Amino acid sequence: MKKKFISSTIICAAVMLLTINQVNAQSSITIDASQQITNFVFVDGSGFQDNTYLIFGENNLYKPVYSGTYNVGYSYLLDFGLFFKTSVGMRNAGATMVYDATNYLWEFQYLQTKLGTGYSLNLGLFNPYLSVSGYFGYLVKANQRVNNEDSDIIDSGSIITKDFGLYISPGVRIDASDYISVYSELSYLMGLQNIEATESQQATNLAYMLTLGLSFTIQ
Repeated sequence: MKKKFISSTIICAAVMLLTINQVNAQSSITIDASQQITNFVFVDGSGFQDNTYLIFGENNLYKPVYSGTYNVGYSYLLDFGLFFKTSVGMRNAGATMVYDATNYLWEFQYLQTKLGTGYSLNLGLFNPYLSVSGYFGYLVKANQRVNNEDSDIIDSGSIITKDFGLYISPGVRIDASDYISVYSELSYLMGLQNIEATESQQATNLAYMLTLGLSFTIQ
């Protein structure tokens, strides 16, 4: 899976470079912020999988937490609707759980970069689009709270500091002027990296998010 992810990212970057000088296009700087619901998809050593794809499931072992993300990026829109985008920013992640009368809370923060492509319909003022992006994140903060006691699980070595996966993002762009656009999108984040340091169990990141952003045309 990791090799497929890397190959897809390289192909996306190559296509972007090949098309950049061959058609009319619009370059933009983007800034955005997201409100998100995050959780883990967990599989224990016996093969039991917590059904966290249904993020609010009553029988879920892990429960979601609410947090945010923010990004600064670059978008390249071709005149026939195909676009490429990349960004760098901070993303929070985590989950909570109550087990044997003990309260657990995980609060993570990743430095993250994204690279993706998509297609936009030019309908005038409102322009719907769909994009798919790969991401790579590096864990810069990992706090685990057990009842009222906090611990840094990066220092303890109990978590993998690298994460990668996919974003699937339908959205809409509203052109406020020739130079400024407002966009909003709903995104599904699917982590592909096991963040557990032990091989006997597996946990991956999961998130649903609502993003609001501004795009400034520079060309």
